Amino acid sequence: MYMMIAIGLVIVVLIVAAVSWGLGNLTMLLDTPSFLMLLIIGISVLLASGLGKDFLAAFCIALGREKQTGLRERKRAAEAVELFARAVRYGSVFGIALQFICIHSIMGEEGKWMVHLSVLLLLPLYAYAMNLMLLPIKSRLELGIIECMQEPEEDSMAEAAWHGREEEAKGRRTQREVSDGGEGEEKEQRAAEEKEN
Repeated sequence: MYMMIAIGLVIVVLIVAAVSWGLGNLTMLLDTPSFLMLLIIGISVLLASGLGKDFLAAFCIALGREKQTGLRERKRAAEAVELFARAVRYGSVFGIALQFICIHSIMGEEGKWMVHLSVLLLLPLYAYAMNLMLLPIKSRLELGIIECMQEPEEDSMAEAAWHGREEEAKGRRTQREVSDGGEGEEKEQRAAEEKEN
């Protein structure tokens, strides 16, 4: 379901761009080096933090392929997705700074600095497009975490209710024993009085 939504979103964006600018002008939105730079930054940060496998597992968990997943795994997957999104955003800022330096060094050549300016604008576009794609994954993981946290609370409430019923039953038993013991003492006193008489 998630992949269908993602593919549909990409198709809608491409159709709108094609209608607005024409099919031939869509190539100006493609810059493979910038996209690869953001991917390399995000993947390297994940590998350095040891969350590479958790990032891959996040998609399986969000798509429902791994239903028997604990709270710890879901939290690690959510952290991996958030870390990748932050790394891509920071990577885009890093790329923008590099492009500004390039533009400053070639300000006299109009054609070249215009190309660098277009690349500068594509970096945040790619970064936030990746963040948009990861938002449903992150949302599903957080909902799963909430559900996992609610299950122990429900179990503890059930246990507390069960223990409360046991205590009530014990209290009733003690009350019966006390009442039975009081009646027994009264009978003994009456029997002793009858013997004396």
